[in-house]
Amino acid sequence: MDVSQPTLANFLQHLRTTNEPFILRRDAAPPQWSDEVLHRSNYDQNPQLYALLAVMETVQPGQLVRILFQLLQRSRQGMSNEVRGTLERVTNLLLAVLHPDQVLTVFLALRRVRANHKHTVRAILNYILSHPHFEDMASCRRPTLVDCLEHALGKNVARACAKMVREEAIADEAYIRRNLLRFVRGTEQVKSHLSLLYQPGTRPTGNGQYQLAHRQYTEKFEQRQERPKTITATNRGDISATLVHLYRGGNSPDLERALEGYVEAAASKLPRFEGKLALVLDASASTRSYGEREYCALTQAVALQRVLEKRCANLQVHTVGGSGNPPVPEGNTDLATVLLDALAGEPDVVAIATDGYENVYPGDLARVVASLPSAGIQTPVVFCHSKFTSSDDLTLRRPAQNLPQLEFWHQDDFEEVLLSLFLMANGKGASDCLQEFLLEKLYKVEKEVAPWTTIN
Repeated sequence: MDVSQPTLANFLQHLRTTNEPFILRRDAAPPQWSDEVLHRSNYDQNPQLYALLAVMETVQPGQLVRILFQLLQRSRQGMSNEVRGTLERVTNLLLAVLHPDQVLTVFLALRRVRANHKHTVRAILNYILSHPHFEDMASCRRPTLVDCLEHALGKNVARACAKMVREEAIADEAYIRRNLLRFVRGTEQVKSHLSLLYQPGTRPTGNGQYQLAHRQYTEKFEQRQERPKTITATNRGDISATLVHLYRGGNSPDLERALEGYVEAAASKLPRFEGKLALVLDASASTRSYGEREYCALTQAVALQRVLEKRCANLQVHTVGGSGNPPVPEGNTDLATVLLDALAGEPDVVAIATDGYENVYPGDLARVVASLPSAGIQTPVVFCHSKFTSSDDLTLRRPAQNLPQLEFWHQDDFEEVLLSLFLMANGKGASDCLQEFLLEKLYKVEKEVAPWTTIN
């Protein structure tokens, strides 16, 4: 069953904005996380898409811990090989990029809820016994590692295997292979590590080096194009910068060709949408602005329009004020009237890209939006702020508080804007497009990160 679009859009927003800790207390109680129901319901509706949301760049670290717990806690019985494979790949990625202490907390939480599926056992054993800093981790966290292993294998089985690998005289290779080695890779290393973990006597004190094992993977996983510290009209993305030059310097064949290339390059990295999207593009006089911000709000909105044209099968653009291509900023800002024109085409979702100033009948947009449900119009309408920097003051630029709102100031923000818009659409297929996009993103991340946790 597909995840309903509004629910999935809300869940994605939750993953981006909520970073409460995943709490496991010392009293043997189950883990405490206030959004457990939300995670469980989204997993139930589409496990593959739920797992893939972990590769989104803006998901909070605390949410990644929850996703890992959910993937290891839940059964995979009845799933196709494709879905199982995706869940396994995301699990391996999360095991590599999360802090080891967070991973061990998840393992202990699995013990509290008695989750012991085959994929759970495999993940616990491979992570612990194949960890690149096993000796240090064993020195620092031995009781925890023993608890986790004995949960995965069973106390008697784990201790029997440890005794057999230490004492050749009583070793039963068939028993060890059947109960331990079939879950893990690196036979000799696994035996050595298991023997060390259960070796009686004093142990050297670790220095916590194991806590750094994830850093190289986390840095690659979180790697994003660095944003400029000082914002100018021409360092907010190549598309916007080229448009600024066109507005300020006039038409140029070279700039037009460069613009098309930048749009193609940016659009190729973004998700596609097969539904109908209406864009209300604000090109009124206020979008020209002045000084160092001249044309900046408009050019970023036009940049959004250009990439939407490449990624939307059916895009309808309704311009407020200006005319031409790209539009010359002029006229009043009558967002409400143009919104009604856009809704007349029965789109799946409407996006209003604007600088946020409404100077014709102030408050009219909010009143029109409030009246839509009573007129039988359920089409989602999203207010998209075009800003100059991430820290713009929008106090006087929110003419419709009753609309869901997205913000963008840099070209790199378009991925988040497009995903949110597509998921808010009532049309079918948005989740399929998102899943396809995230599968490709997972493949690229895996190539970059190459997690050591991957089971060969």
